[in-house]
Amino acid sequence: MITGIGSFPFTNIDEAIDLIFSTCGEVPFWPQLPKRSSLENMYTTFLEGIPSVVIDAEKNTVYMDTQQTEGIEKFYDNVAGDVIEAFRITDNVAPGFYRFLERLKEIRKGVRYIKCQLTGPFSMGLGLKDKHGTPIIHNNAFYDIIKKAVHMKAKWMIHTIQTTYPEKDIIIFFDEPYMVSFGSAYVSVSKEDAISALNEVTEGLKAKSGIHICGNTDWSVPLNSNINIVNYDAYNYLDTIFYYQDDLARFLAGGGQIAPGIVPSVKEELAVSTFDTMERHVDQFRNKMRAATGAGPQGEFLITTSCGLGNLAINETQNAMELLRKLDHKR
Repeated sequence: MITGIGSFPFTNIDEAIDLIFSTCGEVPFWPQLPKRSSLENMYTTFLEGIPSVVIDAEKNTVYMDTQQTEGIEKFYDNVAGDVIEAFRITDNVAPGFYRFLERLKEIRKGVRYIKCQLTGPFSMGLGLKDKHGTPIIHNNAFYDIIKKAVHMKAKWMIHTIQTTYPEKDIIIFFDEPYMVSFGSAYVSVSKEDAISALNEVTEGLKAKSGIHICGNTDWSVPLNSNINIVNYDAYNYLDTIFYYQDDLARFLAGGGQIAPGIVPSVKEELAVSTFDTMERHVDQFRNKMRAATGAGPQGEFLITTSCGLGNLAINETQNAMELLRKLDHKR
């Protein structure tokens, strides 16, 4: 099976959805279009309505004002009361989500999973800063707000999809690009805290939870969390996850899945990619899995692009998705 990460370079929502439906019909996903609006970037889309968060659409900035405490008590009341509707993601910041749900009936019969996504707690904590430029992950009180907001936004998204398509299973990815910096001298976050954050945002979700990391990292973090699917850039970092043999074995034994990002998302890499080279990458991944487990991947597994495609041109995005479709058709 194949699916996408989320971001596309389109400014027309229906054109993006047309491409998704024509390539990822079994596991379609809703498109985020940051070139259409700055409100569709990886932070603003999932921080709307959160106390102390200041969004300036004109300046294309979002930050957390730690001196502004209005609404925090009500926020925690809504979390404690599981008031999911208080964490609605509106069509102002995610019009692709609403149009996707509206149009999904066109391919409803052939859909096996509905895939959705949002920014994960580690990347949100490092990318979102206070007025002084300090990442919120270093402020325990306000980082707690962010983790709970991510969890509740995920619950809202899953609930909204299930209300419309109750017969379909859901996969939700937490996008964690900042995990590539985990363990560096610039990020003083312990492994235990990183795992705990992932477990907190995924707890009790009525969906398969995945993590997308578009680079190399300490793979023991996601492999020892409660995440169900680990999606990584297997085009550039195919071997890296297999260095963690014991962690990988435990993850797989517990029902976890590895989803390789085979098709590159960088212009120069995509330009030299063909179906044959992509197929060789898939075969290499299968061989690595076979060596690590003694059996290879059990049943089907997800294949994706190595990262979101929002930085590509439209024709390049179409080429990447077509390569992905051909891989799925071949297998």
